[in-house]
Amino acid sequence: MKVAILTDTSACLTVDKIKELNIHQIELSIEFEGSRYPEKTGMTPYLRDKMLDKRTDTPVLEPISTAYLEEYFESLEKEGYDEFLYISLANGISSLPKVVSSYAKTSDRKITVFDSYSSGAIQGQMVELAGKMILSGKTVSQVVDQLINLRNNNRTYMLISDIYQLMKTGYVSNGVNSMSNLFLRPLTMMKFNENGKLAMVNTHYREKKAYSEVLELIISRYHSMNDQMRITLMGAENNSQFGELYELLQENFPTAKIEKDELPISLAIYTGKKSIGISFGLDWKTVISE
Repeated sequence: MKVAILTDTSACLTVDKIKELNIHQIELSIEFEGSRYPEKTGMTPYLRDKMLDKRTDTPVLEPISTAYLEEYFESLEKEGYDEFLYISLANGISSLPKVVSSYAKTSDRKITVFDSYSSGAIQGQMVELAGKMILSGKTVSQVVDQLINLRNNNRTYMLISDIYQLMKTGYVSNGVNSMSNLFLRPLTMMKFNENGKLAMVNTHYREKKAYSEVLELIISRYHSMNDQMRITLMGAENNSQFGELYELLQENFPTAKIEKDELPISLAIYTGKKSIGISFGLDWKTVISE
């Protein structure tokens, strides 16, 4: 069977990597001030900043219809694909995983949906792992087994310096609308939990306290993984907190593979302009080499 690896534009992947691994991306779109903007092809730095401005309208992810999915999968079939593996962003950020799952149940196509329970770096790494495995001749079932392994051995946390964007979008983190959580203070720490939802972890008055908690969370896994750990920091280079945290990670985890990436706008519309994502855990490349 010819397998198509699908993901969405929330995954951190370069254009070259998409071409190399023959990845197919569903482009998410953001509705903002009466217009629709594709996450990749329709985004500019100015527009991104405007979407995250407190004074502008609330940006929302545009839902994807079953009609769109039918057309999308039909086009892939014409390219000769007869099996499909979709690695999605967390269901707590978008309804897309559920929409594709529902579509798969009513379709006669062989479609597997795998929720990354994350967004950005880890999702992108899962896609890379899947792409490499399919190219090496592995089955979808074998790929999913390793994706579960990678998902179980990685965590993604968010440091949010201003909860206004959470309030603006009305994001529900723990079953309570964030408008009722006005007592929260920066830095607010959240995580993608085992169900793919963004859940509250802690709040700190001081940056150093928040950084210390991040380091402690990573240390608990670092000693067991050592040189098999990968840490990805997602955010904006011009954010001083981003630079400080990156230096701390380098100092404290010398054998880990540490990299930087941009925070996807599909996640930033919930967490805010200066939010920082920290993904850490088992390096996907060690899974390939096993």
